[in-house]
Amino acid sequence: MSEGQATTDGSARLEHVRYGTHSLHRALEPAWEELPEPGELRHLAVRGFANIVRQHAIAQFVLVQHELDVSANALVRPTYEALVRVIWSVRGAEDTWLKSFFSPNEEALHADAETRKGPDVAAMLASIKLHHPVEIYQPLMALKEATWRAMHSYVHGGIRPVVQSFVAFPLKEMTSLLINANGMLMLATNAVRMSHGLPSPMLPVLQRQYAECLPPAK
Repeated sequence: MSEGQATTDGSARLEHVRYGTHSLHRALEPAWEELPEPGELRHLAVRGFANIVRQHAIAQFVLVQHELDVSANALVRPTYEALVRVIWSVRGAEDTWLKSFFSPNEEALHADAETRKGPDVAAMLASIKLHHPVEIYQPLMALKEATWRAMHSYVHGGIRPVVQSFVAFPLKEMTSLLINANGMLMLATNAVRMSHGLPSPMLPVLQRQYAECLPPAK
């Protein structure tokens, strides 16, 4: 395959995934609109972290639309960390942590500090492994192992974003980025609905309908 053909194919593939991503986002809206108001601190935490995942996933789509690939990559790690917190909050977060997280304190009010810092990603993943099925834990662990160093570089201004800022818009990478963002959004949607005891029969349907825009189903 010639370089020109590869570029054409990559452009067509990205356009297909972009179109599907837009449709998927719209198809997921009812699943969020019917969520009840959080009735307890655990619901509030899950919803808040899930809201972050949703906003970051949509923001990555917008950035890719404008070919702002470095900025889109910089959102991968915050999206991932928020997703881990969503799933950890469903069952792993202790009630005492939730209470202190949502309790204002002197330092947080006057010094821009956190009310209560959460455990690190490794600790939350270990908790998720204990409290959730392997089909939830495994994709999270696989994504971390495959992308953690790169994500760190983009978030903290390392060599990867510097180099990428000088090269052409990476079609294949942005296609993969959207697919992974869509996958994280689907997981967050499932988790936030699960925390409220809501069934999600629409999600397997959407997984099949938008299979080309999502990571392979396990």
